Formats: sequence, C-alpha cells, structure tokens
Amino acid sequence: MKLFCTGWALLLGACLSLVCGVARAEQVTAGYVTRLNGEVLLVTDAKWNTLLLGNGLFLGSRIITGANARLEARMKDGSVLTLGERTEFVIEQVMGTKSEARGSSFSLLKGAFRAITGKPADNRSAPPWQVRTPVAIIGVRGTDLWGGLNLLGAGDDTLDVVMLEGRGVYVENSNGQTELAQVGAGTTVSGTGVAPGKMVVWGDKKLSAALQSVGW
Repeated sequence: MKLFCTGWALLLGACLSLVCGVARAEQVTAGYVTRLNGEVLLVTDAKWNTLLLGNGLFLGSRIITGANARLEARMKDGSVLTLGERTEFVIEQVMGTKSEARGSSFSLLKGAFRAITGKPADNRSAPPWQVRTPVAIIGVRGTDLWGGLNLLGAGDDTLDVVMLEGRGVYVENSNGQTELAQVGAGTTVSGTGVAPGKMVVWGDKKLSAALQSVGW
C-alpha cells in the first residue's frame, strides 16, 4: 500500500511539473521595456506586475500606464512603441515571435500611443501591422504615427490618428476607410458606427497636444 501511494505521488508530481512547463512555454516574449517613467503595470494571465526597465512583454498581456507615466518598448518585429499616461494597450500577436505570427496586431483600449514600424512595405500584401480600437482599426505599412482616444477632450469614443513620417497609414471600420498620404495629416473617427473622416492636415495645437501626450 505504501509503495502504491508513493507511486501515485510521483506520478502526480510529474503531471504537475508537465502542466507548469506547458504554462511557462505558452508565455511568449513579444518585446522588452527600453524606457520607463512612472508606474506601469503588466497584466498576464490575471496576474498584475509592476514593470521595470528591461522587463519582457508577452503575447496576450495588457499594459496599463498610470498618471504621468510613459513606456517605450522594442518589439520582436522591430517596431518601437511609446505609450502615454492612463493608457491600456494589449499585445495580441507580434511577427518574429515563436508563435510564427504573420504580421503584428495590438489593441488600444484607452489613452494614446506612438509607433515607429520600420521600412514601408511596397504593397498591400505585406504582413499587416494593426492596432484595433473601440471604433476603428489602424493599419500601418511602415511609418511613424500617433494614435489616441479623447485627444483635447474629444471623448473616450473619439479616435484621432496622424502620420508623422513615412507613408502607408490607413484607418478603417465597417463604414469606410481613410488613407493618410501626407506627413502631418490625420483623420478622426467620431464614435462607434461613424466612418473615418477625410484626411486633414493638423494644426499646430492639435499636433503639439498629440506629441506631448507621448513625450518624455
């Protein structure tokens, strides 16, 4: 009987080790924190951790920045992300990870971000780089852009996007699409169910407010 119990204990221990090993294997690193200011939290598998410089960011994780906080991260796909204060940002998939993802996708739930995604792609068939928001999807084919909700108090369901350098930014939802073809030009989505507005060159006040929201 004692040998029987010992055998079951060993088997149970082996199973637990296997489960834990699988859980660890599923935590895929998507990027690393390269700059940090203020309190920033990382939520992974319902666990909350305070981020530190050099920490890894994982697929499926949610990043939450506090008041006056900033975060810069370099992702495995080569892109550089900067998050402003009171921002919630989800890492869905990143090209170049062990997940073998074709393209990269993220979600902006609130707040603002800036992204530098590298060399512009020459065609629309290139792997996508997208940020999903509550009102539209931001698609990028290689550029420097800013996107955010509630810029200048416009409302939590109002999305603004501006192209800062490069080319190949589009904003789309089920009601339409707007392509940004000029540096300094942006578009606004004024709520759920509303098509992206026409491309407009931003004035100094609006552009300055956007850059300040992710500035250091």
